[in-house]
Amino acid sequence: MHVFLTGDKGCGKSWVVRRTAELLGRPCFGFVTRFDGLDRHTSSLYLLPASLPEQTDNMHLAAFWQDGRLQPVLECFDIFGAALLTEARMHPEGLILMDECGRLEKEAFVFQKEILQCLDGDIPVLGVLRKDQPWHEFIKSHPRVRTITITERATDNLPELIVKELVGSI
Repeated sequence: MHVFLTGDKGCGKSWVVRRTAELLGRPCFGFVTRFDGLDRHTSSLYLLPASLPEQTDNMHLAAFWQDGRLQPVLECFDIFGAALLTEARMHPEGLILMDECGRLEKEAFVFQKEILQCLDGDIPVLGVLRKDQPWHEFIKSHPRVRTITITERATDNLPELIVKELVGSI
């Protein structure tokens, strides 16, 4: 079983992912996304290895601001992001993190194919889906995926409940 969280901005999805991964105690592979500044309307977005979430350099640059819009760097997703997911599938003892899948990857088809490969596999996946993204349908409708919508601030016991669900499927 794989679990993806969705919900409004600021409801604690990424916190739940981090806390769940800590509680599960498995090595983490896959990716996380981080802005390089506090203001998300001027900061660049980076796609980082789940095991090294603090690197910010051009190789990891996933999106930048241009003409008032965040512009994706598709090569980052299709080359670097896909490689992170391919590597993650080589570690059966691990947990694959995908935090977060948003609107920027809608045309990153190599990256999407690697996501599907992970979902078809036996290594548990824990991820975040940005709300209302049509390209996410193949994730949400996958028979091994459970989507949890967080409707208000995430509760402290949600990570424990997700751990039980993930452990039960390992």
